[in-house]
Amino acid sequence: MSKKSVANALATIKNAIIGGKKEVIIKGQYSKLLVNILEIMKREGYLEDFKVLSSEKGGEIKVILGDHINECKAIMPRFFVKKNEYLEEEKRYLPAVNTGIIIVSTSKGLMTHREAKGKYGGALIAYVY
Repeated sequence: MSKKSVANALATIKNAIIGGKKEVIIKGQYSKLLVNILEIMKREGYLEDFKVLSSEKGGEIKVILGDHINECKAIMPRFFVKKNEYLEEEKRYLPAVNTGIIIVSTSKGLMTHREAKGKYGGALIAYVY
């Protein structure tokens, strides 16, 4: 999956929020990475739910939006951080400490920066607040 696919999917979600929609269908962007990102967003309360409508090439995902998203973007290029450098990245991408999440790809899989802080380094994938 290209880096731009995650960016396109998150831009689709952001545009739906700006348009006042409660749900959106993301077309042509299906991947396991995107599904894992949506699972983290749901677990953290930024999405109400999502459902994979088609997992064939391209595929479709129906996303039911939550009320808490002000911004969601992919981080490009994907910066790598050490396990003790997350505070600097919070200051760069989030409006305040303990507000929002940065999604990180670590050796143990995708997780939020709070889960990885002090334990794992990894590549920054996206942020949501």
